[in-house]
Amino acid sequence: MKPLAALYSSLLEEYGPQGWWPLPSHGGRRGFDAHGYHPGDFAQPRTAAGRFEIVLGALLTQNTAWTNAEKALARLREAGIEMPADVLAVETGRLAAIIRASGYFNQKARKLRAAARIFLKKGSLSGRIPPDREELLSSWGIGPETADSILLYAFRQPVFIIDAYTRRLFARVGLILSPVGDEIIRRLVHDALSPRHEVFNEFHALVVEHAKRHCRARALCAGCPVQRCAYRKRAAA
Repeated sequence: MKPLAALYSSLLEEYGPQGWWPLPSHGGRRGFDAHGYHPGDFAQPRTAAGRFEIVLGALLTQNTAWTNAEKALARLREAGIEMPADVLAVETGRLAAIIRASGYFNQKARKLRAAARIFLKKGSLSGRIPPDREELLSSWGIGPETADSILLYAFRQPVFIIDAYTRRLFARVGLILSPVGDEIIRRLVHDALSPRHEVFNEFHALVVEHAKRHCRARALCAGCPVQRCAYRKRAAA
């Protein structure tokens, strides 16, 4: 088994299915936990509203913990703001006040409105045709990580997300030996794993979970399930 495939297997065995991306609006429904996670169900989201909820969440969680984004999403639902037209119908200042819990709320209100314009214009929330990555990137406030999160989790496209957690873990276990571009990392993942959205969905979610528990900026190596780790080997020497 290739080292990267072995890493995926060890994380899945340790943490189990993660059920990303959560849909808080579905929390407590059949197949969802209280926070909207849906382990093993890769057919989510099934509706335009669910897809746009992920778009909103991907923007609201920038530079903050998911718990804060979740609070902002709840406030949006309470205000009846669930679709692009709803976002654009609200004055920017009021929108910022509604999403205050997410931090950087004035900027994020502008980001939500910019994204809403794209999805209202393109009509891609139907799910039949996914949005174009370059067009997402052209929207103010959507960078590569956010664009790829939207494509993978909202539109089930086989795009592996490369973020700070991915780079840190891959470097520590020796999969990459120096700073490299996103395409090199993506090629590494595509060569080692089946290029299916279900696999990339689960793997990215597992990397994030592992980073929270063990592979932090200051690593907590005790109890780490990753057997082949160059970082831990050096630390123990």
